[in-house]
Amino acid sequence: MQEVNKQLAMIVACFGLVLLLLSLFTDLLAQPWFVFVVALWIFVFSSCCYRLTALFYAQNTVDKLIQRDKTSLVCLSLSGFFNCTTGPYCFSIDSIDRIKCEQDGFSIYAANTCVYSTRLPGSKKLLRDYFNSLLTSQEKLSVTID
Repeated sequence: MQEVNKQLAMIVACFGLVLLLLSLFTDLLAQPWFVFVVALWIFVFSSCCYRLTALFYAQNTVDKLIQRDKTSLVCLSLSGFFNCTTGPYCFSIDSIDRIKCEQDGFSIYAANTCVYSTRLPGSKKLLRDYFNSLLTSQEKLSVTID
C-alpha cells in the first residue's frame, strides 16, 4: 500500500507541475474553471500526501478494519479521500476456506474462489498474526491462513 500511495502521489504531483507551468505561461489562472481544477488538484494532492504519513497508519489500524462477530468476519476497506471506508463486508467463518495474507492486504477464499480482496495498512506478518488471534483453534482447523 505504501508503494502504491507513493506512486499515486508522484503522478498527482506531475499533474500539479503541468498546472503550474500552464498558469505561469498562459493566462488560464484568470479562468474560473482553471481555478476550480487547481483547487481540486490541491484537495487530491493533500489526500495523497496524507496517506503517506504515520498519522494515516495510526488511524487505520488492522483491528479497526477487520473485526469479528460471533460467527463472521467483518471487514472494512479503505477508499476515497483521507479516511473514507467502504463496507462492512461480512463473511461467515464457516464458509471461509483460506485467508491469504500479503504485504499490505489480504484475500478471503470460499470454495476455492476469491470472494474478497483488499489493501490496507499492515505487513504480511501483522495480518497473519491478527487473523490467527481472531480465529479459535477449532476454526483454524478448517481455515488456512497463509
